[in-house]
Amino acid sequence: MQPWVYIVLVGAVAIVYALRLPARSKNETADRQSLKETEAALELYMADIERDNDNLLQLVSGIKQQSQNNRAALQEEIAGLREQVAELQKSSLLLEARLTAEEKSLLQLSAAFGKGSAAGTAEQGVKEPLTGEPAPKPKPVSSIKQRYPRLFELHEQGKSIDSIAKTAGLQRGEVQLILQLAKQEESV
Repeated sequence: MQPWVYIVLVGAVAIVYALRLPARSKNETADRQSLKETEAALELYMADIERDNDNLLQLVSGIKQQSQNNRAALQEEIAGLREQVAELQKSSLLLEARLTAEEKSLLQLSAAFGKGSAAGTAEQGVKEPLTGEPAPKPKPVSSIKQRYPRLFELHEQGKSIDSIAKTAGLQRGEVQLILQLAKQEESV
């Protein structure tokens, strides 16, 4: 081949290369522009995430503070309730002691006024050392008629359950229940 052919070929390659070079730079500028837009969008997104994180941290710290305040208030309330329970236990023990003393005095009075009850207490005194078990406490006698005398007075007058309920200020079912309990008490 001749030298001029080489020159033409090298010139043609240079022209093609020169034509492709501006196309590359246009693509690179478009790529750079889209890269900058993406970076800007990511920066905005990161700023939003940081703001949301700050809000969440404030919310969590507020909740933590509130739970600590609630916990302190509950602990104070528990301490107060414990004091009340201790006071109630003390008063319960005092009441039990008073009740025991009253029961003993009632037994002594009944023994002093009646021979039969004196014999009964003597028998109980004999049974206790033999069996080693304390005698069962006598159950207090409480009649339902003693608790609701006005109700039974109206019933004996022949008043209806509804009128008794209105007069006594009770519900109809309550009046029926009290009357049924009195019938059961009488049958026993």
